[in-house]
Amino acid sequence: MSQQINLLNPAFRKKHEWFTALMLAQALIVLAVIMAGVYAYQYRQVMLLAKQAQAGADSLAQEQARLVKMGAEYAPRQKNAALEKRVTELEQQLKGEEAVLEVLQSGSLGNTQGYSGYMRAFARQTVNGLWLTGFSIKGAGQDMAIGGRTLRPELVPAYIQRLNQEAVTQGRAFAALEIQQPKVEPATKDKPEQTPNYLEFNLHSNAAEGAK
Repeated sequence: MSQQINLLNPAFRKKHEWFTALMLAQALIVLAVIMAGVYAYQYRQVMLLAKQAQAGADSLAQEQARLVKMGAEYAPRQKNAALEKRVTELEQQLKGEEAVLEVLQSGSLGNTQGYSGYMRAFARQTVNGLWLTGFSIKGAGQDMAIGGRTLRPELVPAYIQRLNQEAVTQGRAFAALEIQQPKVEPATKDKPEQTPNYLEFNLHSNAAEGAK
């Protein structure tokens, strides 16, 4: 009696196991190592960026502190009103004296020796807030014209009173007095239109001369 065995039956074929427990464990270990490496690299990058950000914040804080210190050291000082007023008065006095000197040097008065008393009188008698811009004397001093500028119109009578204290001008009467606003300085590309803060005045001993 004989029996036949079919070797082609799939049930008798040798099976191959592709993933064993050991291979799976090894694969998980490799994957864990890779993930740990990636995490370590990213953590290092994050810490480096955080360190750079902290350094930038510290530098910014130092610069801000330095700017605050410089602002306190170089802050504009409060203006001294009394000192500014005194400087303005000295500037006005200087303008008046320069006007007298300019007239003397120009020779427009002719014989200045004969009029030296008038020159000294103009130089001595000054009023804060008023300064001369020009004057003329004709003949023996009977015809006189004085031009100037003032911050307040009431300073002109005070100036005339001071002139009357001088021997050469004592008793001098002025027939005409003109006080007017100066012309407005036109605007340019560098500065806007400016209105002077002073008044211009003219004194004339001859009424006809003042009417011109």
